[in-house]
Amino acid sequence: MANVAVTVSYQLERVFLRLGHAETDDQLQDIISKFLPPVLLKLSSVQEGVRKKVMELLVHLNKRIKSRPLIQLPVETLLVQYQDPAAASFVTNFTIIYIKMGYPRLEVGKQCELAPTLLTAMEGKPQPQQDSLMHLLIPTLYYMKYPKDSSNTTKMAAPFILMEKPKTVQLLLEFMLDGDTPPARPAPSSPQGSAGAAAAPSGMGLPQPPPGMSVYAAKRVIGEAQWSPEQLEQCKLGIVKFIEAEQVPEVETVIHLVVASSDTRHGVATAADLELKSKQSIIDWNNPLIVNKMYKVYLGDIPLKTKGASLKRELKHEPVSTRVKLKILPHLLRSRLAAECFPANIQVVYDGLFGANTNNKLLSLTLQFVHHICQICPDTNKPLGLMLLNGLTKLINEYKEDPKLLCMAYAAVGKLSSRMPQLFTKDIALVQQFFEAMCKEEPDVRLAIQEALSMMVGAYANLQGALLNLMEALVAAYMGKPEVQVRQVAMKYASTVFASDHVPSRYLLLLAAGDTREEVSGEAQRVLRALPAKSSEKEGCKPMPSFPDMVTYIQEKAAQRMKTPAKYIVGTSILPFNPSAFGEIVLYLRMCLAHSAGATPVSKSLADMQDDAPAIGRYVQTLLSNDALTPPSSMGTKGAETNPVQVYMELLQQLLSAIGGVPVMYCLLEVVSICPEKLAPRFIDKIDWIKSLMNTNKEDMRELAAQLYAVVVSTMSGNELKTAVQTLIKITKDTHSPETQHGAIMALGYMVGRYINKRNLTDWSISLPTWVRLSSGSFMDSGSSLLAVAACTALGEMARNGPLLIPSEGEGFTKMAMVDNMLARIPSGKESLKMKERAIQTLGYLPVGDGDFAHQKKLIQGLMDSVEVGDWLSLQKTCAWLRRR
Repeated sequence: MANVAVTVSYQLERVFLRLGHAETDDQLQDIISKFLPPVLLKLSSVQEGVRKKVMELLVHLNKRIKSRPLIQLPVETLLVQYQDPAAASFVTNFTIIYIKMGYPRLEVGKQCELAPTLLTAMEGKPQPQQDSLMHLLIPTLYYMKYPKDSSNTTKMAAPFILMEKPKTVQLLLEFMLDGDTPPARPAPSSPQGSAGAAAAPSGMGLPQPPPGMSVYAAKRVIGEAQWSPEQLEQCKLGIVKFIEAEQVPEVETVIHLVVASSDTRHGVATAADLELKSKQSIIDWNNPLIVNKMYKVYLGDIPLKTKGASLKRELKHEPVSTRVKLKILPHLLRSRLAAECFPANIQVVYDGLFGANTNNKLLSLTLQFVHHICQICPDTNKPLGLMLLNGLTKLINEYKEDPKLLCMAYAAVGKLSSRMPQLFTKDIALVQQFFEAMCKEEPDVRLAIQEALSMMVGAYANLQGALLNLMEALVAAYMGKPEVQVRQVAMKYASTVFASDHVPSRYLLLLAAGDTREEVSGEAQRVLRALPAKSSEKEGCKPMPSFPDMVTYIQEKAAQRMKTPAKYIVGTSILPFNPSAFGEIVLYLRMCLAHSAGATPVSKSLADMQDDAPAIGRYVQTLLSNDALTPPSSMGTKGAETNPVQVYMELLQQLLSAIGGVPVMYCLLEVVSICPEKLAPRFIDKIDWIKSLMNTNKEDMRELAAQLYAVVVSTMSGNELKTAVQTLIKITKDTHSPETQHGAIMALGYMVGRYINKRNLTDWSISLPTWVRLSSGSFMDSGSSLLAVAACTALGEMARNGPLLIPSEGEGFTKMAMVDNMLARIPSGKESLKMKERAIQTLGYLPVGDGDFAHQKKLIQGLMDSVEVGDWLSLQKTCAWLRRR
């Protein structure tokens, strides 16, 4: 052994001498290339003296090499020696020092040639040495050449064969991701400066790594041989180029491209963006590997209670910078799986909403991600929903900078309510908060709140008990706000949250139906007039409240409003509601009346409303028989009135007196006509008021008022009746006002008809034949079509109720002459359509009241010969009447 040691020492001494005698760099390089690898092998000697001699030689060699940067080292040989599994660790530790020293000195082409060997040499080596080799490899990637088509390997083989090296691939990917993360920055001015920065204490005495990196990652990427900003840019471009060449599976490298696309250097970001776009169609954004990596990079290594302290602090990655987050979030928005990954998704949300480094762009993307989660996440994940709701409400309460972001936050709450309504059902305070905000915010935000509240309404559709009462009070409070959007949403809640037979909510909808804004009133009217399907009614859902309940509630509210500024003044009249709302109220009460009577409630067509009269008549008779009527009184003092029919009539009369309206007039006529014996006497002292309605400029109103006048007068007797009839006859002769004449003629016709029907003509001061001749002779051939139509209608009404007491034929005005007169009008081009229709109607009535009408065949033949296409409807009705006879 001693001889061997002496021999080795002698050999080392000779190498030392040769190094000392090397006068040029070429000589020195030759000696190093020949003797450095074997000298390093001597470090494995068991002789202390030999190892000491080798160390002295290496110290001398290092001094010579460092001062001569152009001297090449035998890197290839050293790499082979480094990979020798039989080599002692002491040898490999020193070998890698010279690999690190010599590899950067090689020409670029040689570096590219040896790059695959660097990867191979990493297998099984300690982590620090792997990091050192990786630090050599990464800058080389920029210069590597790859096959242009990965499927065609005949011209150029792929430089890296990584299929059988999963551990090396993972190591490479991790290092490349860390290499993509650090921002380009100026190189430190001195090693001392960088060392001082690296040692800057944070909370636990460890240096603070850059965003997205751990202390360890910062050391291995930045600390050993720091790259200049230009070198760092080349390294990142090399990584992107490596990924483009598809040397590793694309699913593993998506996150690298995403991070690189956020780089501050335009060249790096553009290259990564282009590569991402080219692969956009083939990347599966729902791949768990891709999603989990994006979350891990975004959030860093957040300590979770379930993991405890398993990860050392120096290995924990910090969350990435805001710039990187802005690139990751759009890709999370592409992924359905990302929206379902709890708790990572909520951690991203809270970081974006309330993180220390957030900004408006990140807030906007985060809120988009919240919308994405609301659309996709399972509706059973209550913790997620609760945390989202708390975060959004916190943001709404605290953030006041950008109205657009506030709009997005409100919209997200609305979407969340649609997805998880159970979170909102008991939270009436949130609804109130949103209503209050809608009163205060600017128009754009107000619109967003309106949409959010509209989406939230479904969550409150099944409220019960105290919560329902709270909601009722809330809706009532905001129904009268000046902001139209507030009233619109309050109306929506009134129509959706409460059952269709809920009286207070129907009252609120009636107030909304009289709103000055069409968007509020139109929707409220649509809701009030929409009837549920019969299936819903069978299930117990009543389409509207009962008539007595609704009338009583309206009566109470009207009395209250008359004592407040809410009352409405029209001329000399004081109304409890504005005219539009009042009109809707009485029409809705008519619908409730029809529904309670068992008929189909309608409020649009008077003709359809007339079809309900028989059923309504029976129901009103029942109501009147159950309650005693009280004397008429004014609205302000009608607290004693309890009969719903009486209250209904009072409301109709009050609205008619102030505003008028044909539908309202019909409703009053209908209810009085149903039970004239009990209800008509109430209007005897108001006969002059009814007469004034017969003088209005609306023909339909005059006709309905004339019918009401006839109903009331038909209950009179004696002098009252005589005076009323004489007054009407006198008015018919007043040629100054055709409208007044029209009303009087109609009233006389309806009056005579009612008395004929009763067969009670003893009270008349003028004979019926005389009046018939007056009406026909004076007005049937009048130059005024208005009066002619009135006379025709009056004759028809009398004929419908009984035989006309005029001769059948002969001289003068006879039944034959009347038939000829009417038939002649039907084909005439001078007559109005209304005149023709009334003529046909009157002809049909003649045989109805007179079973022995002598000219029935002539009448039918004349109708068939003279009718026009447009009159077929009237003709059909007439024929139907004739068939019934």
